[in-house]
Amino acid sequence: MAIPVAEQPEQPVQAAAVDWMGRLQVTAEALRDIGALVAAVTTYIQVTRTALDEATRLIAEDARAAEILDADVLASLAHAGQAPIPDATVDAAAKLLASVSSGAPLLPGAIRAAGDLISTVFEIEIDDQAAAAAAAAPTGLLSEAIRDLSIAFGLGGVQANVEFHFLTCAPYLHVRGGDLTDLTWFSWSQQTKRAKKFATEAAARLNAAAWEAMDAAERVRSHCLVQSPERNDHMAELEMNLLMATRYANKALGAVDIVRDAVESMDQTLHHAIANAHIPIQPVWL
Repeated sequence: MAIPVAEQPEQPVQAAAVDWMGRLQVTAEALRDIGALVAAVTTYIQVTRTALDEATRLIAEDARAAEILDADVLASLAHAGQAPIPDATVDAAAKLLASVSSGAPLLPGAIRAAGDLISTVFEIEIDDQAAAAAAAAPTGLLSEAIRDLSIAFGLGGVQANVEFHFLTCAPYLHVRGGDLTDLTWFSWSQQTKRAKKFATEAAARLNAAAWEAMDAAERVRSHCLVQSPERNDHMAELEMNLLMATRYANKALGAVDIVRDAVESMDQTLHHAIANAHIPIQPVWL
């Protein structure tokens, strides 16, 4: 009769090896997750810039229409004092002058289309239930970009886990964690610092762009589609909102590009550390 052999308890050294290999895998996977989030943020910003550029073009069409009407009025009255002006010309000039001076939107369709584009960029939406609770939810491309940056680099985000796990694995990778004279740790810590710094800057720029876009969306609805003597001033303010939102978006994109490069450098440092440690079994996730 065969005597069952009791299972040997897992040795502490074996357990430690399994633990740090698991942490190493989590670190590599988390870096890939951060890279994917940064890539998504880049796409959101690029689409935002396209939407803002198109909205700016549509708003400018209304301004150009006003300039054309002004020119037509002047052309209609060009012969004043030189020759009698036909009644039909006088009537046409009067109608053009009334249209220009009334403060009515000349191309309301273009303005509405611009407003729709701006709303896709950023807007605060309040549904009936949320309104009752006085709660507002931000929506739009910039909201998605800000959210993904927060997931990656916010308090308790993916980046924090990456730092913790790499520090835990450092002794097994022959890296002196916290020692800036260790070239691997120095490279890792500098790129980590760089990624977090520019992620914070990108988030600040995106928030600024979001507020400008929200002001623009509100201005379109409240002022630019309403006949008013001040409408031209509101249209100029709207164009400034769009200009500033675009500038902030461009600056955010520049910062995100630096974040992407830093994360790629962190990934390379991790791979080099694994290779230099001569890990017997090549991890399947690399």
